[in-house]
Amino acid sequence: MEQAAYETVIHENTWDALADRFLAVYEKTIRSPLCPLFRYIVPVYNIKRCCPAVWHALQAQTWQDFEVWLVDDGSTDGSGELCDEYAVKDARIHALHKENGGQGSARDLGLDHARGEYICYVDSDDEVLPNLLENALRTAREADADVVVYGYYKQFLDKDGSALRRSGPNLPALSGVYTYEEFWQDFRKAKYESVPWVRFCRRDYLQKYNIRFTSLRVGEDAHFLTQLLDAPFRRIVYLRSAYYIYNIRPSSTMTSFQKAYFGDEAAAKRAEFDEVVCRHAPVSGMYDGLIGREALCVVLESARKLSFVRDTMPNAERIQWLRKACERPRAAKWLAESRREMADSSWQWVGLCILKRKQYRLALAYFDFIQTLRGGRDRRMQKNLR
Repeated sequence: MEQAAYETVIHENTWDALADRFLAVYEKTIRSPLCPLFRYIVPVYNIKRCCPAVWHALQAQTWQDFEVWLVDDGSTDGSGELCDEYAVKDARIHALHKENGGQGSARDLGLDHARGEYICYVDSDDEVLPNLLENALRTAREADADVVVYGYYKQFLDKDGSALRRSGPNLPALSGVYTYEEFWQDFRKAKYESVPWVRFCRRDYLQKYNIRFTSLRVGEDAHFLTQLLDAPFRRIVYLRSAYYIYNIRPSSTMTSFQKAYFGDEAAAKRAEFDEVVCRHAPVSGMYDGLIGREALCVVLESARKLSFVRDTMPNAERIQWLRKACERPRAAKWLAESRREMADSSWQWVGLCILKRKQYRLALAYFDFIQTLRGGRDRRMQKNLR
């Protein structure tokens, strides 16, 4: 091309237009093959012994085009140094370090740094099955979905990390592709688990609506889900297959007492869920029963958490905590209106009946008994493993 003609092209096509065209070609031909579609974000805190398991599970993926962001949340047991070692050994791994602020803030930091098309949150003491990416990512791209939801197994571990038993699979009630409007038309079935690791999301979608975990120490997962419910997605895909293994350790948050769970901030976040569901319900009051079930689940979980400190907290103090949980307006309303169909099992319904009568001492004894039975079962299983 002669110089004059070249200058004419530059003049007629502004620099901005040329830049946009170049970047479009670059994304398709150069960057895309080097920039994986998928990003795992893994918050890490004092879990050095368990980190190898999650990393081996990620390495075993049948779809290998991914990156991992390990976010060390101020660990003091060497977990942070282990993250750095992984990053040196594998170019797909990136390690970030921050002061301790909770796994929600760690996930948010990972999202700030991650690129790619889809984001998946994995806890550092859990595992994923080998075909998660291959199956779920293919489905997501075919449906052009912003969110993909899948099932999981629960795996109970002893104090040494050995598996005692596995339950499940726990699967979504729905299957297939739904629009945002269709999602809300069938929300009773569409609503599935508040934990972030049963779904992955398009990164642009999370950023568009500024969906974050924030610095919450308790209830950050439910807060994240509430934001998803309130942020119109183009399509959501449900897969009735389990791809995740949720490991429950004796010292995990699922088996421990946390004062913040009973606090005002956590209660306010639960009220946000109620408001969002009421606002999006196609007919006023359509999902009141579902809101009631959620409230009763919190009450039952409060009693269960208190059973974990039966040997370390005076019974009078435990009664005060349980009374506080049950006498919050949301809980008191739905305890008074509770019905058998609002409980998932007979043992839950018995517990609700006791709490409905405000017999808190009896309720604690009942939940202590349930936990004792479960502990005995786990000890028998551990003995059989030897």
